Amino acid sequence: MSIAVICLLIAIFMPAVTNIVGKVTAGKGYDNNAPRIWLEKQTGWRQRAYWAHNNHLEAVAPFAAAVILCIVAGVDRAWLDQWAMIFIAVRLVYTVIYLANIGALRTLVWMGGAAIIVWMLVKAGTALAVVAPVVAG
Repeated sequence: MSIAVICLLIAIFMPAVTNIVGKVTAGKGYDNNAPRIWLEKQTGWRQRAYWAHNNHLEAVAPFAAAVILCIVAGVDRAWLDQWAMIFIAVRLVYTVIYLANIGALRTLVWMGGAAIIVWMLVKAGTALAVVAPVVAG
């Protein structure tokens, strides 16, 4: 299994991890019969953990698309692995900053993660244009 695919698996599980952190630390206060209602009532860092969870969910699909397109397009595997690892590192930093409630820095880090996805998609698109050019006909 390639490092990029492992990073994709990590990205898939990141939302659950951030959600679990808020739930587990609540002790007896967590209501597993109505988890969404409980989560929406949270404040402070537990609320931010839930928001980070939602943001991780939003990031999975574009990251997955970028990784898959890079693989299909034959993008250099070492390049892809490197940027996939950087993306995961950025998302981990994003989570810590989110929990710490540092809004402006969080936005900058989020933009870095988004830029990595765009860069990966551009790389895949460029490679696909060479491998499978569109022929007018």
